[in-house]
Amino acid sequence: MKQSKEQMCLFILSGEHETLPQAELCAILEAEGFPYKVIGHQNQVLLLEVDPKGAKIATERSGLVNHASVVFFESPADEVQILEMVKNCDFVGWIKSKDRFGVKITRVQREPTVFDVDELASKVGSQIWQALNGQVTVDLTKPDVLFLGVINGNQFFLGPYLASRDRAGFYQRRSPLRPFFVPSAIHPKFARVMVNLSRVKRGDILLDPFCGTGGLLLEAADIGCVPLGLDIDVSILTGCQQNLKHYKVPFNGALADARTIPLRSDGLNAIATDPPYGRSSSTKGSEVVELIQKSLDVLTNHLKKGGYLCLALPEKYFEKEIIPTDSFTIVETHTMRIHRSLNRLIVVLQRQ
Repeated sequence: MKQSKEQMCLFILSGEHETLPQAELCAILEAEGFPYKVIGHQNQVLLLEVDPKGAKIATERSGLVNHASVVFFESPADEVQILEMVKNCDFVGWIKSKDRFGVKITRVQREPTVFDVDELASKVGSQIWQALNGQVTVDLTKPDVLFLGVINGNQFFLGPYLASRDRAGFYQRRSPLRPFFVPSAIHPKFARVMVNLSRVKRGDILLDPFCGTGGLLLEAADIGCVPLGLDIDVSILTGCQQNLKHYKVPFNGALADARTIPLRSDGLNAIATDPPYGRSSSTKGSEVVELIQKSLDVLTNHLKKGGYLCLALPEKYFEKEIIPTDSFTIVETHTMRIHRSLNRLIVVLQRQ
């Protein structure tokens, strides 16, 4: 475990799901070895006590965390009180003499305010410049240090910006932009969430026994893991290989049935998979429940005790108790509405 240097950090979460963003963030911090404490959660703002280094790493690795910053102070969203708080801030250690800095203020969910946010940013910047005796330079285009102000309802937070997620990378890896795709492929940012919920560590192997077109494998590779994919369909596996090659990811995979996995290993730390069950997916004639049950029985032989498995499946099948609870502990579940006739459940299991 890393030595802790916790500070109050603020995370602006994606509003695309109610529970997944926070769950993903906490899973990444656990995987990266950073202790944390949840302080508060309102709207899309999550406050944690955590090492800022961990906050930065987790945000850059995430699929559903928009931004992270350190919190210098919290105040009512009132201009007079905000500027008074800025006067009392100690900026030493975050900004050095002759550094360039900028101030950006954002509203969560675009709440209306009684003041102009750009004008407030200018006034906050002026206060910071005066506090540092004019030995720094204001630069809004390429600052060395960016101070982020966040308005969340009647709350205001200010502190140094740490990181944002890689939106451009997710866009570039979307299914229609790959050489080979099928309509049922999971979106890259949610594939990233599943990989992160498996608590996989950078450098470790991430197994997807139903790898399909390779969406989970691409996300595992992008965060520094070794992707390993299996699939029973030779044409799909060939397409997966094409996709990984397109994004310059080495292909580690094999043609295999997840119910009889040919691996000689019981040392995997992480598995993430999205088995076939939709209208445009093929189960090769198998019943979905039988397919998932038997594959989970086999996967227990390849996952270390304490290792994690993140599984997507239709909500209706989870009710049939297909999880072997003598081998796995159910850590968390998250429901995602796909369309009127399908709710997908994201289930995180830990090997007993």
